[in-house]
Amino acid sequence: MIHPANPPRTPGLPANHTPLRVIAPRVLVVEDEMTVAMLIEDMVSELAYEVAAVVPRLEDAMRLLDTDLFDLAMLDVHLNGKTVFPFAAELEKREIPFLFATAYGARGLPAEFQDHLVLQKPFGPVELRHALIGLCGRVTH
Repeated sequence: MIHPANPPRTPGLPANHTPLRVIAPRVLVVEDEMTVAMLIEDMVSELAYEVAAVVPRLEDAMRLLDTDLFDLAMLDVHLNGKTVFPFAAELEKREIPFLFATAYGARGLPAEFQDHLVLQKPFGPVELRHALIGLCGRVTH
């Protein structure tokens, strides 16, 4: 029987090691193409981030603004005939980090969003990983 005062050692860690629970950042994916959304969801999960939600419409995203469901967001620029910019503006006001994922690249963004990270579609896990790491450096809450 293991006595609570003498917990089992984890190989490679000092005997007085205190285990810490690492919390993965929660990513909101705003994407209207379901096949693309599923690919992004898989890549985000494989990179050890948590997918908070996948929403296909601007209205769905706007409803999540005042929740604590997500830490950062990936935004497709065009959503069923609308742009994601009203949601992006609200994220900026709340200081919630986000990036854009678009086939148009940075040239598809208005001037006020030119300083945000942009993943040009199609992208792979390496590009996504670098973008998420860059974005995590901007998490403020």
